[in-house]
Amino acid sequence: RSLPVSSIRFHLPVFVRRHVDAHYIDISLSRVLPLGVLIVFGLAVGVVFNHGLQHPYDKVLHLTFYGLLTLSIHAFFCCRLRISALVAFGFGIGGEILQAFIPGREASMLDAAANGIGVALVVFGIALWRSEQRRAQAEAENYEKLMSRVEPVLNRVRVQPAVASSLPSSRGLSDR
Repeated sequence: RSLPVSSIRFHLPVFVRRHVDAHYIDISLSRVLPLGVLIVFGLAVGVVFNHGLQHPYDKVLHLTFYGLLTLSIHAFFCCRLRISALVAFGFGIGGEILQAFIPGREASMLDAAANGIGVALVVFGIALWRSEQRRAQAEAENYEKLMSRVEPVLNRVRVQPAVASSLPSSRGLSDR
């Protein structure tokens, strides 16, 4: 069971409602937190610390940023995981292409690969978490089914104490 979480709902315009399932955007902590972490990470690495890391250490930043971007898109927009991954990876490829046209910057296939690995790690992590959730749910359902079959038998045994008193051990005789 999930804890009640307060959230703010913004209703979507009519032309958008025709194309989506929900007619509102739900703003709650679980949806905004990944986006907040992404923004803080991006500002800290890009503006505050101006990391200046060179190959191969800058790949860790690419991996982290695009992993957080995938998680943020998925959490905030509640879209399918593959759509979140494609959008984040598209931003990564687009960013590398744009860098080819910026003086003093260069496009790098290794950076694009690090972006893709960051996306893939988050997709793998979410998929693994979901499969574990489904497995736990299935185990709980199987336990409930088993108990619904076993409990009537146990109740019948508990209701018939007279049968137990006729056994030899109940009349003071030893079982040995």
